[in-house]
Amino acid sequence: MVASAPPPGAKGEMVFTLTALAVLFLTVVPVGTAVFYLGFVRGDSPCVMCWEQRIGMILISLIGLFVLRYGPRPKYSGMAVLIAGYGMLMSLRHMGMHGGRDIGQGFSLEIMGAHTYTWALFAYWVCILAMGALLLLVRPAHFARDVRSLNRLERITGWAFVVVVAGNIVQAFASNGPPPFMGQSDPIRFSFNPRYWHWSLEEWRPPIRVAFRGRWAVKKPDVTTAVADPATGPLGTLPALAVREHKPLGLTLDGAPTDLAYDAATDQFLITTAAGIYLADAALAQVKRHTIIDIGFSVDLARFAGSAFLDKGELMAVGENKSYVVLKPNDKANADSNFRYFLESRDQFDEVARSRFGTVRARMLYIMAAAYDGMSNSIYTITVPSNVVKRMVVSRFDRRDMMLSEEFVPTLAGDAGLTLGEDRSLGEYMITGAAVADGQLFAISAAHSTLLTLDLATHRIVAAHVVPDLKHPIGLAVRGLDLYILGADRTVTVVKRPVANPAAVAGDASRR
Repeated sequence: MVASAPPPGAKGEMVFTLTALAVLFLTVVPVGTAVFYLGFVRGDSPCVMCWEQRIGMILISLIGLFVLRYGPRPKYSGMAVLIAGYGMLMSLRHMGMHGGRDIGQGFSLEIMGAHTYTWALFAYWVCILAMGALLLLVRPAHFARDVRSLNRLERITGWAFVVVVAGNIVQAFASNGPPPFMGQSDPIRFSFNPRYWHWSLEEWRPPIRVAFRGRWAVKKPDVTTAVADPATGPLGTLPALAVREHKPLGLTLDGAPTDLAYDAATDQFLITTAAGIYLADAALAQVKRHTIIDIGFSVDLARFAGSAFLDKGELMAVGENKSYVVLKPNDKANADSNFRYFLESRDQFDEVARSRFGTVRARMLYIMAAAYDGMSNSIYTITVPSNVVKRMVVSRFDRRDMMLSEEFVPTLAGDAGLTLGEDRSLGEYMITGAAVADGQLFAISAAHSTLLTLDLATHRIVAAHVVPDLKHPIGLAVRGLDLYILGADRTVTVVKRPVANPAAVAGDASRR
């Protein structure tokens, strides 16, 4: 090919001048600073995801050099946009792994208060904006050429690219090693001394499971999948509670029930469905008032899975995703103002709050039960096992600000006479209903039809009982000395509230 002259006029050359400056900036500032200053001076080594982001910038710079040499051909622009899009994806993924950490926490060194993966997202965003702006300046004359002669600025840009890429090759070899080594997720400090090089094969280990949604590929809980047989439970053979009554739920509900709660002050029950809230009389025979929540408004409430009566005459429903809504009955509620909150009975309730519970240990786990403790003015939730992990986590939220106060994984009381089977865990229980009374949290499990009694002061399970003839329990309420258990089949089972082993509670308290 023969080099051709540039199109006449300063405007024709402006496109290439701006392209050269953009390539020079991208090469020297983010990529060059990362390798020469952060790497060689500060000893910062890229992780495998950092390398993905850095290589993407190098490839965009290389495409810019092709544009300077051969003109702005469509295939160059298209490839640059695709690489920038991939780079933004990798940066967002990297930020997503650390963005939720506490103030000042993160990964890698900071530049002006932001970690490098944050700057990578910004750099790719600027690349896309710059490419769009340059394309607006392209004219038909820019396509009528084969090979351009590079001016001084463009040659400087090319040599800067060579130097920066060479520096990255040196760092990549020292940090990662030759194939089949491919770097580390948590790299060690960079050094030119081979004694301190650490070449790893850890990233070749196959994942335990592959899912397009990654760690978010957690199936929503389904009570009908729980194994109800008590004999297969992790605690082995347990004493059975005497059933005082089996009766059908004599209420008309819009959908299947999902939870049950009781309020001694008003002598009424609270029943939830996927999006409905119902207040019923003490006989569970008549609905006194109800509403259907717009669960998609403002906060995604998902499917209601827990409920509780609170203080100040208020009540709440908690979604399986730990989002919640707090309501207060009001006979004079403004139906027009409440249009945005409710789909039915807008004149029966006022919405007090709608938000989300934030957790740490319980993160990435669904819940199917909620309970309120008036003594500590706290709300409790309990996680259920998933297809990813089986772990029972109890979370307590202060009623005053709805913030997380504590989280714990329950253990067995030493004097309770309870023993886990080999390779079994409490996380196998699927807690679908909970209630608090006298400092104890009662939790009913749809898996293995078991009622667990948890002492809130010691965080230990002090008693466990089998409840016969349960069919997928989904709610639990304390009424006096009785426990009311609501099943998915709309059957209410009444049992006497069990008394935990006093010696177990006292013994655990003395060990604290």
